[in-house]
Amino acid sequence: MTTEKTDKFDSMPFFALIHHISKNKLIYSRKNPNRIDMVHEGRYLMEIHKRNNLSQDDLANIFGQSKGTIAKALRKLEDNGYVERTVDENNRRKYILKTTKEGEELAILLKKDLDEWEEKVGINELDDETKNQLRKIARKSEEILKE
Repeated sequence: MTTEKTDKFDSMPFFALIHHISKNKLIYSRKNPNRIDMVHEGRYLMEIHKRNNLSQDDLANIFGQSKGTIAKALRKLEDNGYVERTVDENNRRKYILKTTKEGEELAILLKKDLDEWEEKVGINELDDETKNQLRKIARKSEEILKE
């Protein structure tokens, strides 16, 4: 007779598992002494680096954050020399975001850290079907808020 050892994760609700993974990723990121102490801002920086012509509104929509939260984070990134905001030529009320040279270098390092963490915890081992199912759940969780 074999008995499998159980731990707190075996009885944890699915939502708690997702929260636990997210929380531990933040803690892991903050433990890295070679990076900035701006974990949330780092996500925005990587997104700005990845895409062209993003605006503050675009970032708010992508991450499901308020415009105020995004503005505060961008101010921090801008003050630290990682991001520049320029007025959109087609819409003077809209700012286009761009990484500076320092921001680009940091975004690349942060992406490398993220990839390493995902490999360590096994996210890269999930098959496409599982990843797509998780995306579907994320979409539904957002859709029910609109009902």
